Amino acid sequence: MDTLPIELHAQIFEYACADDGSAARALALVSRYVRAAAAPYRYQSLSVAGPDALAHLADTLAALPPHRRRIRRLFLSDRTHKNAVKAPTAPTQDDDCERVLHTFARVLALAAPTLECLAVLAAGPHTSTALLGQLLATPLPRLRALAAHGFYPFPHAPGVLPRLTHLRLSGNRNPHGLLELGGLAAACPALRSLHVGGLVAAATFAEEVQRALGAPADDPFARAGEEGALSPALHELALSTGPSPPNVRRHAAAAARHEKMCERLRKVAAAKQGSGMKVEVREDSVEKDMYKVLRKFVRGW
Repeated sequence: MDTLPIELHAQIFEYACADDGSAARALALVSRYVRAAAAPYRYQSLSVAGPDALAHLADTLAALPPHRRRIRRLFLSDRTHKNAVKAPTAPTQDDDCERVLHTFARVLALAAPTLECLAVLAAGPHTSTALLGQLLATPLPRLRALAAHGFYPFPHAPGVLPRLTHLRLSGNRNPHGLLELGGLAAACPALRSLHVGGLVAAATFAEEVQRALGAPADDPFARAGEEGALSPALHELALSTGPSPPNVRRHAAAAARHEKMCERLRKVAAAKQGSGMKVEVREDSVEKDMYKVLRKFVRGW
């Protein structure tokens, strides 16, 4: 250690602190010198879940000067992994609505200036839409990759995500309206890759995708897509379907809509082959652990 300059140590620590924050916490325990050299990178990559952890992070960041809270990669969940898996959409002890919304807003405001990659799991049934609405209305000037799971509203506020190139959305089974009226293009003008997941029986959204991409429509009288509905930079669209509703009498109509959606999306993907737009349809037969999926999204960036 004594033979290397502090600048080189700092560079090593910067690369080491690219996980969920564990490496930075471990380095802080090595020695006073290592703690001081690694201090600027202690919060550059974080994974935080549950109301208590969110509140602790908000208080910690608020007490730091701006140069010590340069967060680049961040995973936030309103629930712990245990509660997110045990009851994905049911109310749990994690659901202190006002507290979650307040602390999430504080963390986001403190992290916003430097964030480059962000993943948010909003599982609480009473706070999901409001929490993701806060997210999509907060200016994030440096953010390049965003993944959000929950019952999300559609991005629409102009200029809030000027550098975003990769967007992953899931949790809304039929996000009809997401691609229309130009809201997505206004909010994310640099968007290159869009992944919409968890689609179930979303026949109307499949029609919207078909119109937005200018793919041949089954209905000769179908209206064309809205001009400017998609960012001109967009060249990759991934569409993931969730498990089909059971094909029994009670769910027969939903199962039929699901198959119609899948068939239409397959046709759209086939029609766009060889064009400048890559369209991929992924059909998932089981529900995914979105907590793990989103954490992996951040680690892989």
